[in-house]
Amino acid sequence: MPRDEAAQLALLQADAEAGVARAQRHLANRYLRGRGIQRDEAVGMMWLRRAAEQGLPQAQRELGEYLERGAGERAAVLEEAGRWYYLAARSGDRFAREHLARLAARRRAAGPGNP
Repeated sequence: MPRDEAAQLALLQADAEAGVARAQRHLANRYLRGRGIQRDEAVGMMWLRRAAEQGLPQAQRELGEYLERGAGERAAVLEEAGRWYYLAARSGDRFAREHLARLAARRRAAGPGNP
């Protein structure tokens, strides 16, 4: 890793640890994609969840997307993805509104008692 990138990553890590939601989201995406750092989904999801819990709409939507993609048909995980989409949509995230509508249509198509 080039020294500039290592220094940038160190600053990002420090900001994330200090509670800066945007830094947490960016660090999460680096871990989730293995960009400039070894890919680690568990650590990436931890940082993304922290940013989402602070109310960052992009992080809320992205967390919902990751949860939905890994959910298969597990109702509890899809429900959690829907909650994050709802929070992001409420903050004006257009993509989250689209995801929320898609999840609602999926539920309607599955019928009562299904995810």
